[in-house]
Amino acid sequence: MSLLTLKNISSGYGKKEVITNISFVIDKAEIVTLIGSNGAGKSTLLKVAYGLNSIWGDGKVIFKSEEIGNTKPETLLQKGIVYIGQKNNTFDSLTVEENLKVAGYIYTSKLFTKKLKIVYNMFPSLQNLRTKKPNTLSGGQRQLVALAMGLLHEPKLILFDEPSAGLDIRNMHEIFGIIRKMKKKRGISFLIVEHRVKEISKITDKWIGFKLGRMIYSDAVISEDVLKKIFL
Repeated sequence: MSLLTLKNISSGYGKKEVITNISFVIDKAEIVTLIGSNGAGKSTLLKVAYGLNSIWGDGKVIFKSEEIGNTKPETLLQKGIVYIGQKNNTFDSLTVEENLKVAGYIYTSKLFTKKLKIVYNMFPSLQNLRTKKPNTLSGGQRQLVALAMGLLHEPKLILFDEPSAGLDIRNMHEIFGIIRKMKKKRGISFLIVEHRVKEISKITDKWIGFKLGRMIYSDAVISEDVLKKIFL
């Protein structure tokens, strides 16, 4: 079942077009990974999907049969779409639980308590860290806090820019395992920008290859020859 459909998406910054005529579909409970060299337009596409970059021309973003192109991020959050940026995705001056409270500010105290219980059941290690500040945690733990902040909203789709950025191998595998767990247990779909191709291949359902702002590959499997075309 199609969850997110992108049709002929073009966008950029100023007068410079960064992505051109991008089209693909994400299904329910599917992990889709965007790969390509730096500057290929992967992060720009995530921002378009979350209303942070405008669509140029007649492109469309459709979420569960509703066109949402150029919709404000706060509205998309209410519809079930969460965006986790590569940097500054937690508040380091606040504790873990205060971060979660900020993320859940739109909820009543009673409803927040209910949602917080869901988060702690999904990520039990966070309960032991609730009084810690993110800048005292490992990179993997900080990414876990960011995922937990997103999970508070019971999303259908999470847009995640470089979840393994700055992580060592152990933390990277932990985060990828948690993403797979969220897909299997909560039915959440993910659109991920990631450069560690070999490692994320263990959880990826579909690959989207970018080169110079254009989509040049889309399939469930990927070969060394295709990777060379994408990255060389």
